[in-house]
Amino acid sequence: MSSAARTNLTSDRVVLHRNSVVGEGAFRMAYSGTYIGGNRNQQEAVCKKFKSKYHVLESEFFAADFQIADKAIQYAEDWNAMCEYGKEIMVTRGDVHRIGGEQYLVEPLIRFFTKFTSNNGWIADEYDVGWAVLAMEAFSHYTYHRSGGHLIVCDLQGRYRHNRYNRGKCRFELTDPAICSRSRSYGPTDLGEKGINSFFNNHVCNRFCNHDGRWQKPRYTEQWFPMSTGTSMVSSSLAHTLSMQYRTKFTEGMTGLLIGIEEDSDEDY
Repeated sequence: MSSAARTNLTSDRVVLHRNSVVGEGAFRMAYSGTYIGGNRNQQEAVCKKFKSKYHVLESEFFAADFQIADKAIQYAEDWNAMCEYGKEIMVTRGDVHRIGGEQYLVEPLIRFFTKFTSNNGWIADEYDVGWAVLAMEAFSHYTYHRSGGHLIVCDLQGRYRHNRYNRGKCRFELTDPAICSRSRSYGPTDLGEKGINSFFNNHVCNRFCNHDGRWQKPRYTEQWFPMSTGTSMVSSSLAHTLSMQYRTKFTEGMTGLLIGIEEDSDEDY
């Protein structure tokens, strides 16, 4: 297992605490749990499931979730090999458990959780969350450069774990990242080329960028989506409009999914 992966280790059983909600997103609920047995015995877990009206996204999301985590872990390994000491990244990779007939994504709980970026171009203000957001922005920029401009790892959330007694144990612990790619091959949170451009429309390079040389970035940027702290999703029926060949911009529909609001000629592209 990768040194950049944060997993359930050998613990494959969990007790779900249905009355203890630890978080709620636009599409999912997160409940607390407790590991039974294995390396994480009696440690806290988080159990995430889709809200009932979004069950239609469940199969597509779970199919992509591990693919996203594995790719993010791969880029975290590369980042860790070149980043400033004490700014290493671990990415959580959970497992799907069926509890009471429903599917839950189970993973180690992260306390003192902070949202750094979304997949729609939103980036937290340094004055609100501190210097850590600068490192997270830089990591997304690094993944673009490292992938040859093909993708970014984004929607970064978790915590910076500071250890004042051992700087070697200081690190970022992240969960639920998204990937925006030109091939749009990472599920409903992959906002394609327009997700990449929206990030760079708001990103300003900082002291964590270009750490090992000048990193590439797109020459053209634009904000294509309504910016929000929440994770944005697009149904597969609109996937083609995420290409830069289309001038479609998006707004949030009544279901919470993004919907197209304009589509002009692509003669300029």
